[in-house]
Amino acid sequence: MKYIFLSLFFCLKILSVQAQSISVEKFMELIPSLEKEDWKSAFEQSSKLLKNAPDDTSEFRARIIYINIFAAAGLVSEKKMSYPAITKLVNSYIGQKLIMAYHPYSNEAPLGFTSLKSNDTINEAFTSASNALGTSIFCFEKFTVTDKINLTDYAENELIQCRGILTQFETNPNKSTIWILRLHIDKTSIEKDIE
Repeated sequence: MKYIFLSLFFCLKILSVQAQSISVEKFMELIPSLEKEDWKSAFEQSSKLLKNAPDDTSEFRARIIYINIFAAAGLVSEKKMSYPAITKLVNSYIGQKLIMAYHPYSNEAPLGFTSLKSNDTINEAFTSASNALGTSIFCFEKFTVTDKINLTDYAENELIQCRGILTQFETNPNKSTIWILRLHIDKTSIEKDIE
């Protein structure tokens, strides 16, 4: 399975921000670790960026928080981080904005794709993000979408990205590495990849 997360998540679109102290160059330094699935380096680098820029409110910070969580889940999958440690980490991000990876849209919902559900009572998106081999699901991501989703706006395999506020999470109650986290994100908006 081609792991689309790494190459597509980092399509940078410079947007207006309130306060940005994380540079594009520092952000881009994360990419090699993620491409190699070097979760330790990705976690350490992202942790350092977040620690050194506590007042940054830019979209870079929201992306780096997601990378930090994702890399931590990678460490748990390799048994290099404990479940109590990842619980403490993710709990520290409750109420903060996350910008997730771009994934292709498909209502078949295979691994690494984003599916959408919309009816009179539900407006949701769902993604399962894993390592390249698909042997461990790092994050099941459930998004409650703010606006009504028009499913006809999205074509099969079109790249979309969800962004919103992390409101709660769960860890695998069995503490296995088949899946690590379930993230619940509210006030979600969906963006298409514009090349």
